[in-house]
Amino acid sequence: MQITGQTQTENKLLEMAFVPDAIYVPPGKNHPGGLFDNNLKPIPQAVSRRDRQIWLSKPLANQDIDVGRLPQIQSDKPYFFIGDVKDHFGHFLLESTSRLWPLLYLPPAFAGRYLYCSKNRSPAVLEKPFIKEIFACFSLSPQDFVAYQQPCRIKNVFVAAPAFEIRLQGRPIFRQSMQHVGNTLAGNLSEINNTNLTPVYLSKSKLVGGVSRIINEVAIEESLRQKGVDIWHPETVGLAEQVRELSRRKYIMGSVGSAFHTLLCCPGGKIISGINLGEKLYSSYIIIDELCGNVGKYESGENVGISLSTDAGLDKKSSFINTFYAANPGRFADTLLRNMGL
Repeated sequence: MQITGQTQTENKLLEMAFVPDAIYVPPGKNHPGGLFDNNLKPIPQAVSRRDRQIWLSKPLANQDIDVGRLPQIQSDKPYFFIGDVKDHFGHFLLESTSRLWPLLYLPPAFAGRYLYCSKNRSPAVLEKPFIKEIFACFSLSPQDFVAYQQPCRIKNVFVAAPAFEIRLQGRPIFRQSMQHVGNTLAGNLSEINNTNLTPVYLSKSKLVGGVSRIINEVAIEESLRQKGVDIWHPETVGLAEQVRELSRRKYIMGSVGSAFHTLLCCPGGKIISGINLGEKLYSSYIIIDELCGNVGKYESGENVGISLSTDAGLDKKSSFINTFYAANPGRFADTLLRNMGL
């Protein structure tokens, strides 16, 4: 299985900077926006990357910004920069929570304004159920967040370096933050961890949209049922129950996707068997396994007869970016079980 990206899991201390005078630049047509100093240079702790590509607070180029004429935002509270707020579950969990780690050590409802920089600047994104639930675990409500439509100057900004960057690095403190989310949502999960030894398959057959799906996944489900595997559709229950169910299970399998990210909120010791539908496995899954103390075995979909679907008539769910077809569902099921050692 080819892996794309880096797999750093350093346990070094992360930095949190205090910036007395910051320049906030919202995303534009050709720029992701971010947080900068008075010379329009990126504040180091505000930079986010995916692999080696800068994804936020990228150096500005050809930006006609007159720093001296920018409006000054007045606030009686300090700001806390959290970066981007993604409305996709997997990206939200890995990127939009990666700067919340200082809140594990600050008093609940730290008296600040939470500054985000996102192409989706509508306050409605903060009302999305899983976003609202996860932020609430840190005593935050949608009213605590703010984003601006135009470049401006902001006084007194705390900037925490990200504890997770996709396809690049993850820190144990990020894992601690996610375990805090899991235990806050679903109770003391260590009491139920790995108590159900029946393998479970995380299916996408009922998912209405996403990155990728197998159009004949129901056939894979049937093959796995005959082999004694439970079939589960995570999106049919709330986030708290997703965390509880994944905590109960020791043996977890499925096509690689965002559902595996939820394991960050669960206690470890899981055995994971995944089929990667794309050509290469993103290194983020390897980082997550290492942070959680899970053992993951990943197989290329090509090795088990998975191919991109070319029959548009078979795919009734066009809201997926990619659709795949399993030529031999039984082989797919057998590979998942074999790689799990069952």
